[in-house]
Amino acid sequence: MSISKDILWKGIIENLVDDFIRYFFPNYVKKIDFERGFEFLDTELQKLIPDNPGQNRHADKLIRVWLKDGLEAWFLIHVEVQGYQDIQFAARMFEYMYRIRDKYQQPVTGLAIYTDWNRRYHYSQFAENFLGTEVIYRFNSYVLRDHHPETLAKDANPFAAVMEAAWQHFGKKKTDDQLYSTKLNLVKRLLKRKVSREKIVSIINFIKYFVPFTNSENLFKFEQDLNQFIKADKPMGIEEAILEEIKKQGIEQGIEQGIELGEIKLKEELLKHAVPELAQLGLEAEKIAAILDLDIEAVQKVMEGLD
Repeated sequence: MSISKDILWKGIIENLVDDFIRYFFPNYVKKIDFERGFEFLDTELQKLIPDNPGQNRHADKLIRVWLKDGLEAWFLIHVEVQGYQDIQFAARMFEYMYRIRDKYQQPVTGLAIYTDWNRRYHYSQFAENFLGTEVIYRFNSYVLRDHHPETLAKDANPFAAVMEAAWQHFGKKKTDDQLYSTKLNLVKRLLKRKVSREKIVSIINFIKYFVPFTNSENLFKFEQDLNQFIKADKPMGIEEAILEEIKKQGIEQGIEQGIELGEIKLKEELLKHAVPELAQLGLEAEKIAAILDLDIEAVQKVMEGLD
């Protein structure tokens, strides 16, 4: 079970939201009241936007921000996490915007982040002309391939490190040894930045899971090396989102098999599906038991059977 990239993007945007805004909207930073904080309106967004064929190929976030003049500004963020041919993308961005504005009567600024290589589907506007009536909706766009790792490495903003990490999946598929070297190099340079411990842990987890190792043993070895650089004794930030997703997937597998999930059945499904996946990520039995609220002996028994 791999961790979906949409979960990783949503988690890192929430954990580094202030840096995210500063990185992608530098011209408007002086207008934003960062001291008032941010509010994530994903539930409202889900109510307005139906599922589409590209689900799990993108990450959508709706963020409420307050300006220094007291007004609100809503940020509609769309990250294309896999890159696929979607000729209706610009139209969907327009639909998202007018649905939000119609429902909440708030100004909305849109941002599309493209993390793939195919420029053909990197849209920045929706235009429609019909019988003398014309609609043009332009939105902000960011194409990762236009921002090379060398440039991103020099940017002091912590979110630049996230975008540099996203370059891991560009080019030919890397071997585990190549991934190991790339990830470790990213972490070493990240630790030289003047960034808070909490943010560093979040970015490291993004680096760790964004392109997974083929062999889970390499992940364990990688984490051992990480412990030489940082002392992370518990899951933080984005890792909590990842673990919650794994737990959810374990439950969903049980539902798909037609299992009625009472408390006992739920624990059985978590032991059957979630525990092996967490064990492959290198987590110890005690930590897995605490995360999934399971008996330590039951978890240890499952892990012994994996050897």
